[in-house]
Amino acid sequence: MDPATTERLFQIHQRILHVENEKRQRQQTLHAFLEHVPAVFPELVEQRIQQLLNQISTLEEEERTLIREREDLIVRMASRIRGGNN
Repeated sequence: MDPATTERLFQIHQRILHVENEKRQRQQTLHAFLEHVPAVFPELVEQRIQQLLNQISTLEEEERTLIREREDLIVRMASRIRGGNN
């Protein structure tokens, strides 16, 4: 595997770990928010819940994109190796 691909795979792996951690934190915040924050200001509560849900959705999409890129790189490298073009 060429060094640039190896480096990119490492970067993707690190970013996926970071995204998963961020997503987990947002989910924990959302859970705590739903359990412990009284709905004194329902419009603010609803706004914060929607903000957290949007952030989680964005992180999930980023994770899917990174996984697709990782899979594409692996397939491309496997094709090169099989074809003798490494």
